[in-house]
Amino acid sequence: MPAIRQRQPAPHRATALTLAGLLVAATAPASAQSFLGRGAPQVLTVPDGPSASRGPARAGVETGPVAPAPAAALPQRPFPALSAGLRLSGEESSLQWPVYLTETQSRERLRLRIGYLAAISVVPDVSFLTATVNGVAIGRSEIKAPGAIRILEFDIPADLLKPGYNAVAISGVQRHRVDCSLDATYELWTQIEPAWTGLVSAPGAIGAASLRDLPAIAPDHRGVVPIRIVLRNRPGFATFERLIGLAQRVALAGGFSQTAVEFAAEPGGPAGLDIVVGGSDGEAADLTRQPMTFEPAQGERAARILVAGDTPTDIDAAMRILAATATRDPAGSSQGLSALAQARGVRIRSGETVALSTLGHQGRDFAGRLFRTGFDVTLPTDFVPADYDRVALDLAGGYAAGLELGAQIVVDLNGRNVASLPLARADGDVFRDATVALPLSRWRPGRNRVEIRALLPTASDRVCEEGPARRRFLLLDRSTLTTPRLAQALRLPDLAATLGGGLPKVAPELRPRLVVPNPDRESMSAAATLAVQMAVSAEKPIDFELANDRALEGRTPTVVVAPARSLEPEILRAVGLNPDRIRQIWEGRAATASLGAPTRRVTVMDGASLDRLRNDRPPACTLPAPGPHSPNPALTRTRPAASEPETHDLASEWTSRPSAQSRLADQAAAFTARLTAATRDGWSTTLGWAEDQVREPEIEVSAQASLIVGQGLPGRDPSTLLTVFTAPNAASLQASALCLTTPSIWNRIEGRVATLDATDGTLSVHDAKQVRLVETGPPSLGNLRLVVAGWFSTNPSLFVLILFAAAISLGLSTSAMLRNVGRASAGGSGRIGHGNREDER
Repeated sequence: MPAIRQRQPAPHRATALTLAGLLVAATAPASAQSFLGRGAPQVLTVPDGPSASRGPARAGVETGPVAPAPAAALPQRPFPALSAGLRLSGEESSLQWPVYLTETQSRERLRLRIGYLAAISVVPDVSFLTATVNGVAIGRSEIKAPGAIRILEFDIPADLLKPGYNAVAISGVQRHRVDCSLDATYELWTQIEPAWTGLVSAPGAIGAASLRDLPAIAPDHRGVVPIRIVLRNRPGFATFERLIGLAQRVALAGGFSQTAVEFAAEPGGPAGLDIVVGGSDGEAADLTRQPMTFEPAQGERAARILVAGDTPTDIDAAMRILAATATRDPAGSSQGLSALAQARGVRIRSGETVALSTLGHQGRDFAGRLFRTGFDVTLPTDFVPADYDRVALDLAGGYAAGLELGAQIVVDLNGRNVASLPLARADGDVFRDATVALPLSRWRPGRNRVEIRALLPTASDRVCEEGPARRRFLLLDRSTLTTPRLAQALRLPDLAATLGGGLPKVAPELRPRLVVPNPDRESMSAAATLAVQMAVSAEKPIDFELANDRALEGRTPTVVVAPARSLEPEILRAVGLNPDRIRQIWEGRAATASLGAPTRRVTVMDGASLDRLRNDRPPACTLPAPGPHSPNPALTRTRPAASEPETHDLASEWTSRPSAQSRLADQAAAFTARLTAATRDGWSTTLGWAEDQVREPEIEVSAQASLIVGQGLPGRDPSTLLTVFTAPNAASLQASALCLTTPSIWNRIEGRVATLDATDGTLSVHDAKQVRLVETGPPSLGNLRLVVAGWFSTNPSLFVLILFAAAISLGLSTSAMLRNVGRASAGGSGRIGHGNREDER
């Protein structure tokens, strides 16, 4: 298939010429062959700067004319959002998506489109992108896009795609232009552009045709599946409550990784799904016999579900149909099902051993300087992360001779270094069961990310010797990860445990409440988006009770979603936030205008979009940066006025000279006062230290924060658990909730308070000093022992105090018991001797 090289047009014409090039490439006959023999990739560079001259065409690629701009782009199936982000980092890296296709789609001639931007340090001649489908390579191309988005397309061979889930992967091999050091490998990256990456089919292709095909619903350009709930009437809270439950079941049946729920007045499209509640006037007669009907997408209209009525009974009937659809086992190729399990995070139970091959690692030789691999595992939401045991990572592999001092294997857990293993032998080694202990305190309930790096410096790296690359490292896929017996208890407050699927376990017999004090369109959309994401994490629907008041009632776990100005100060204090501080940092953003439709397709050709790619910002985090904050005059501190100079009567000071006796009395009184003050200060310091061990510090919220998530226990009962999502205004709340539910961000939430900057996806977490452990399983002595050991490991100061008090108690009790035991030596000897003589008589 010929590839088209385009002269770099002016920025305002980039989009039209890009689409023109794609149309020409789609209709041209295949002629050249790629490196892998599958067909040459189409190459099109999308610039963001001024015009530049065209370079020479590369071998095997033909230049072609530019056709007139078409009216619309080719139909495209973007890929879903990933928890690992969209960046290929280092010398070797890969990304993989599970993509669901209907039986009709799997028989079509599809093409794989890849849009990417690379670092300027990547040298094109020896750096490549390789595309694979279900483990079969379909094409390879040099990496050369340092200043503009470059678009490739590869034909997918017939019979390679299967009905159901398929594994689509992009791997990259990258080398540095001028630097061969270990540190230079961190400068190598290729960023995948989600708006220009996906499957391309011919115009008029059929998508999802029935409810069984819900996983085939196409996401938008951000990898997000929009779910638009179109309301014909003004429903009550009971109807809204069930509509949120319906959206949860749609997301579960479709296997969506991220959704954007929106309550709209009109249908949208073409991406995502519309849920039309009540139908239209012309459809009422057709819907009288069925509670729910599915209609495929048509043109620019998205696929939609038509619900017969807007009463709670009608929606309950629709939810039962969707529940039956969601219980079906997923189908697809073996590689696709494995990719699906890895995307969701392989679940590991207590005491289980899992091979790295199950987690997605493939054993391979490595000839670079920094080896990287990683995987996601999901632990139970009710496990206690503490230092009562360790997870064992048993590695099998080897390393070559000639590695310099400092060569080692480093294991990062959730972005923090937790363990290392030196590669110390100068002549190399082959290891079979090299155990790396990963402390349980660094794991968190729910999703965890494990990264394994091997630092492999050699003397030749300093001079960049040319020649064939020498293999330096091997990590086999038969390496294993073994979890010990885990303490089973829910830790409160902990956002990772509750938002990751553990909220229904707090009070299983009660329905959690979803409180929206100001139920406008934006706030309700944000609440529904968050509720759906919690259900996706739990892998089951969460039956929320919707309300708009009594957030501090405390009879059941409560989730509050509202702008800060709609919340009572007591609600913010209950989760450890300072209402005055929140009002101060958000006072200039409380009345920001609406941000527009969150599902609108935006251009990706401007400089701002390229900047987002270079900085690896999540595509769903597009909130505009706040303007400069002007301090409130009422809150501005003023310098206190200088005090009036004191007047002294010098004559009386000189005439009242103290006597020697009075000086001694004054000195004794001063010493007593100092001793009393020192004793009082020491006691106050001791009490303050003891209080600091149990008192939660005040959270310092950054002025750049656009969303705050806080959690607290206002009462002693776990059912009083309160979780609050708040933002400066309703529009920011909706946009920030979408950013927060990005899998790469959502899976990192933990602690008792988390703050999000939705302009770039920066997340800050604040851990709780004191937590409460609530057993969720049947009582047992073995689990109680682990829970107690975990509690002591997270409270070392109290553990030392308890040991100290126990030692003192043991000493006092021993002294009291031995006080009257034994006899005096002098008198006792006479009495003993006298008694013996009496016995002799």
